[in-house]
Amino acid sequence: MNNPLTVVDYDFEWALKDHYTVPRSKPGYITREEVIEFYGTLGVQGVELMHAYWEDYPPADLKKLVSDAGLPITCYVFHSDLAVPSAERQAGIDRAFHLLDRTAELGTSRAMIVPGTAKTDVPIEQQTAWMVEGLRPCAEKAQSMGLTLLAENCDYGPIRPLMGRGSQCRDICAQVASPAFRLIYDAGCALCGEEDTMDTLHTMAPFMVHVHLKNNKLTKPGETADRYNESISGANRYIGATLDGGELDLRPVFAELDRLGYRGELLIEYQGMEDPRRVVPHNIEYLRKTVGRSATA
Repeated sequence: MNNPLTVVDYDFEWALKDHYTVPRSKPGYITREEVIEFYGTLGVQGVELMHAYWEDYPPADLKKLVSDAGLPITCYVFHSDLAVPSAERQAGIDRAFHLLDRTAELGTSRAMIVPGTAKTDVPIEQQTAWMVEGLRPCAEKAQSMGLTLLAENCDYGPIRPLMGRGSQCRDICAQVASPAFRLIYDAGCALCGEEDTMDTLHTMAPFMVHVHLKNNKLTKPGETADRYNESISGANRYIGATLDGGELDLRPVFAELDRLGYRGELLIEYQGMEDPRRVVPHNIEYLRKTVGRSATA
């Protein structure tokens, strides 16, 4: 494999002094600007940015900040709730259109959308149908701009009932039926989705153009953690781990990606509470040793 290695600012969610998205019990210790500066020292091939961290930054200023660190922006990530009735959906479509314009201003050709928030009082099947209807014009807009709109199998609680499993993502992508809407395979999401990650990969492969790599470990009996994620059934609770320190053995995933001819980016994601300034370099070195020194970093 000779895949570019990339990172995402979300790796520092638990460490940010401000602009973080999830309440925490301890103060952060690094600014978002310092995160970008740090990433510039790692020799990676690009960074994905979360709109929630940067929405107050003019695009030109944000583009310069990242460029000054020697990095390209490889994807812009945002949420827009399309899983709503038609009378309410236009606001979500308009938001997505605006953020696709911002994506283009940032000089990247990919945007990742978290396209819904699951509601408890409406059947998931109905919400999924609404979401598909909302994604179609967004994909048309992306295609007209030369962009690709992406979505992933996601273990984030508010979206997981809609897109937590590989089969859900595959079916949604097939129904949107646009070459400008494609999937990100998140290898670690399968744990919370209670799927075999290899099965998830095979399910999503026909529409997959990007890969996120993370790992998680089960909490021990009696162990408490301020940051964790539960499996779909609630049977298991996971905390973030290094790529080689969790429940998943990712080496078969790498081998299968190679067999499938995947040559795209491998994005390093981390959802734990340890200092990302230690974890992310560790994960880069692990990938270079495991995938091979030909991996670009």
